[in-house]
Amino acid sequence: MIEAKSIINGEEIKSDQYYYRECPYDTERIVTKTHLASIDDLKNAVDVAREVFDNDKYNWVTDYKQRDRILFKIAEKIREESQTFVELLMDEIGMPLRQAKAHVNASADIFEYYAGFGSKLYGNMKFLPNGDLVQLVKEPVGVVGAITPWNFPLTQSARKIAPALAVGCTIVWKPASYTSAISYHLAKIIMSTGIPKGVINMVLGPGEKIGSELVKNSKVDKISFTGETTTGKWIMQEASKDLKRISLELGGKNPLILFKDANLNQAIRGLMFGMFRNAGQACGATTRLIVEEDISSQVENLIVESVKKLKLGNPRLEDTDIGPLVSKSQENKVLSYIEIGTKEGYKLLIGGKKATGNGLEKGYFVEPTVFSNVDNKSKIAQEEIFGPVLVIMYFKTDDEAVSLANDVTYGLTASIWTNDYRKALKISRKIKAGSVWINDAYTQPSEGLWGGYKQSGIGRELGLQGIEDFVEVKMIYSNVNENYPHFKQVYKD
Repeated sequence: MIEAKSIINGEEIKSDQYYYRECPYDTERIVTKTHLASIDDLKNAVDVAREVFDNDKYNWVTDYKQRDRILFKIAEKIREESQTFVELLMDEIGMPLRQAKAHVNASADIFEYYAGFGSKLYGNMKFLPNGDLVQLVKEPVGVVGAITPWNFPLTQSARKIAPALAVGCTIVWKPASYTSAISYHLAKIIMSTGIPKGVINMVLGPGEKIGSELVKNSKVDKISFTGETTTGKWIMQEASKDLKRISLELGGKNPLILFKDANLNQAIRGLMFGMFRNAGQACGATTRLIVEEDISSQVENLIVESVKKLKLGNPRLEDTDIGPLVSKSQENKVLSYIEIGTKEGYKLLIGGKKATGNGLEKGYFVEPTVFSNVDNKSKIAQEEIFGPVLVIMYFKTDDEAVSLANDVTYGLTASIWTNDYRKALKISRKIKAGSVWINDAYTQPSEGLWGGYKQSGIGRELGLQGIEDFVEVKMIYSNVNENYPHFKQVYKD
């Protein structure tokens, strides 16, 4: 069992209050003992981050070369500690081995991508006709409150921490309680790079206590949050009280549009990846399959065959494709949606219940489940389930496919499969989503971007745009010629 502690101003903080995290594939085993921070600990973390930023302690804000070196070191150390992270990912959230390895590498890539951006944060300048100079400079936003989720704990944290550090912000980081050991290990790695004390502070505790106080704290300049849409709406309301900058990466109910001219075998493989990676516990999961009606039976058969090949089981085994859900409450939520789909009479192609046998009853395992001929207005087609539940619906025309794809409150991702590239490009422009893949699914390069339309969030992560969310732009106007004709509007010489 690992003991996870908050790290504030470079020091580990013990507590007499604890949260015990069970292993999701073997619930009788406790994997993490988390020392829960107090409100005073959180306030201290914010004060420390505020002092470092306001006083430019250690030249953190101005010395971009220091920041670049540290980001490179973080990436290097994550790769060196890859096996430890993989073990923690399997034990704390049940992420299957192959997926965990890829997840660790992706997080290192993000830190590496943003290393070097500090030296490239150029502004603009313009000499006016009268000879005066206008300079537009980019400056770090200040103290960032980063609130990260449990489902992809390393990459989701890297998307906030790396660009914020790159531009010279300081950070108070509140990770999810389910992933305290993973976050603690990442925080220790970051501290081992020689990063100055107080630049990044990690505070462990429940969101309703620590997270809410972080959002409310007037000394925090920006909140960057990934999580449920309902929580994001609350953060938006609360942040408006002192006009904090916010970035919100929220939920999704994402379509995959499948045309009859597509490579069906590859499309189904893409669907399996996009839908069932991390047991469907992903905001960008392709949970709605919109199929051209002419191939409905063929596609249904291919899906059933493919799902049967997926191995549900112990995430530590190399051949496991789908692991457990993260918690009992998540298992109950997913099963309740399956019950809704069954009661509403949709055709259950496969799955539909809690998985048992071969030791699966010891964990939070739910069978990969597929409903077909689903009404797009139904709860299982409209609401984010966050589990291995796929719904299928059908279209006859391109316009109908687009209408079905857009007819949800979310707009995070979409996937289009066809051999007609012109059609795919035309439809991609009509889809209301932050990311659209053509003949692919759920790829997230560091060079791209991530974020949503509608109720899927505000702001963008990754790529060049991910930097912009952590900077302010300032105008500096220099009256070079000491000529002031505009003053005469008020002051007569």
